[in-house]
Amino acid sequence: MKHLHRTCPLCGADNRTRPQSRYSKGEWLIKECPRCSFVYLENPPPYSDLEENFAWEKTYAREVDYRRKRSPLLYWISSKNKKFKGKYLKRNKLRDLLKSFNVRGKVLEVGCGCGQFLKDLEDGCVPFGIEISKQLAKTAGKAVSNRGGTVINASSLEGLASFDDGSFDCVIMSAYLEHEIQPKEVLKESGRVLRPRGRLIIKVPNYNSINRVIRDRNWCGFRYPDHVNYFTPKSLKEVLKGAGFSIEKFGLQDRLPTSDNMWLVASKPEVR
Repeated sequence: MKHLHRTCPLCGADNRTRPQSRYSKGEWLIKECPRCSFVYLENPPPYSDLEENFAWEKTYAREVDYRRKRSPLLYWISSKNKKFKGKYLKRNKLRDLLKSFNVRGKVLEVGCGCGQFLKDLEDGCVPFGIEISKQLAKTAGKAVSNRGGTVINASSLEGLASFDDGSFDCVIMSAYLEHEIQPKEVLKESGRVLRPRGRLIIKVPNYNSINRVIRDRNWCGFRYPDHVNYFTPKSLKEVLKGAGFSIEKFGLQDRLPTSDNMWLVASKPEVR
């Protein structure tokens, strides 16, 4: 199988001679950069493989089946816990953030999956999406077609390049940036297509979570090979500031060490 070689996506250090992390699995090499401490997959598959062989819907199904067979009891407990939360503690964090920042206008979701969230956007929002999986992009396109938007089947950089400067009022990256081989470049392009003061909303796994320490290699945030970046609160802020964004919301409640995920809202500064 063909692999890419990545330097550290945060600081650019080439760590090919450094020892692999204990979190590596089979042919997939996880490295922790000695210069900036960022944790990442050094040898991901190329974008072309992410369209088909490692499309999200396929790797997710394989991972669920693997976890179910490896630890039936833990899988059963986890499934019951998710059902309980969904029924009694139901909350849509993304929708809450859009409301609290009064997002209206053109909204772009990068890595939009099947388009379920775009389909349910509030009135006053026009949904657009970019999705690398052919099957998911097709489904998402049908979901948003009656809202005036469209979904592009392409890698994120290719999709973003098709939009003009200042095209969008908001860009969403929910459970996406951990999959992106070139996160800094995508964030810079996202800033280009945002209007001044436009919002960027991000959700990513929290590598600093206590659960990762407890569950070790069985942590839910590890997905091979499609999770290629493992962000901490510090590294997430650094990569956004390096791409020219201002952090608007990233309090303790958004990055609790007891949570497997982090939420952050950033904005594109106005040109002075």
